[in-house]
Amino acid sequence: MKTSKLYIFLGLALGCIPASAANAVEVNFVDSDNFTDFTAKRSASVAQASYVKELSKFIVRKTEDRLPPGYRAQVVITDVDMAGEFEPWRRGGFDDVRIVKDLYPPRINLSFRVVNENGDVAVQGDRKLRDLSFMYAARSTNLDPLKHEKELLADWIRREFRESALT
Repeated sequence: MKTSKLYIFLGLALGCIPASAANAVEVNFVDSDNFTDFTAKRSASVAQASYVKELSKFIVRKTEDRLPPGYRAQVVITDVDMAGEFEPWRRGGFDDVRIVKDLYPPRINLSFRVVNENGDVAVQGDRKLRDLSFMYAARSTNLDPLKHEKELLADWIRREFRESALT
């Protein structure tokens, strides 16, 4: 899905960044019904809402600790393409099972903005996150259906929200 820069800008401009420290990070999902892997044909609306809520909580939790005191961040997710794909040619009831292999890496498109204690923009940008080597990471027994997407976001947060990059 392509989202116009104007739409993303409006989402950032109209979004209210809370002033309290407890709400130092705000996460918005723009038009999540049309995300690559959150469409109604691929997942029930309950699962979609669960994924959106879980990714939001994850981003907030990981980002809050990395922001300097007084700083606030807003992240706008514009598309999520989860690791793996549904392969409709599979038979025997496996046509609705996500097949995860290196051909189908996790992808997340987002925009973000970090504001310092004076209200000045410290850093902002658009990112197209990809992890082409996600299958080569250490294997874990983690059964979380969003483990690859969370790892992709965690890597981005570690890189982007270094204190030296924000000040």
